[in-house]
Amino acid sequence: MNDLHALNLDTWIWSGKIATNGEKPRDRSWHTLTPVADGKLFLFGGLSSDNVPLSDGWIYDVETNEWQQLTYLPQTRPRLWHTACAGKEGEVLVFGGSKDDLHFLDRGHCSDLLIFQTQPYSLLRLSLDCIGKNAALLEKQIPWLPSRLLEEVMDKITFWVAVNHRQKKKAKAEEHE
Repeated sequence: MNDLHALNLDTWIWSGKIATNGEKPRDRSWHTLTPVADGKLFLFGGLSSDNVPLSDGWIYDVETNEWQQLTYLPQTRPRLWHTACAGKEGEVLVFGGSKDDLHFLDRGHCSDLLIFQTQPYSLLRLSLDCIGKNAALLEKQIPWLPSRLLEEVMDKITFWVAVNHRQKKKAKAEEHE
């Protein structure tokens, strides 16, 4: 199947097949379609009609009825029968599902989390990440931040400390293997 339909949530009436313009994604089932911005939906994964697990991503614009393929996504992480939700900054979090067609194999279950950035991060997010990663260099300046911003900076510092700890722990474990 390679058709798109919309459900009117006020009347519960289906639109019928929507004609889309330009390049289109490969036909599929068992995929996710996640809202990521006003009038934009993110399509990820699924199983093609010829039973190929897919790992491509597309953005659908409901105003123009056009698809745009996201070519920067890794093509080596197929997912079907998975879940997806939008993060607060336009990223899509994909969890679970399978990397194989479950009708033929029952060994491809996934328990990792995939995160796809579908739009640029805000300047605030980029600044907080920079401060969080370089907190030791900025330790004298950080206390002078306004209280609301200071709270966000402290949360980001905590996040990056945890990330660094986890990376060091993983590297140490790999050393002993």
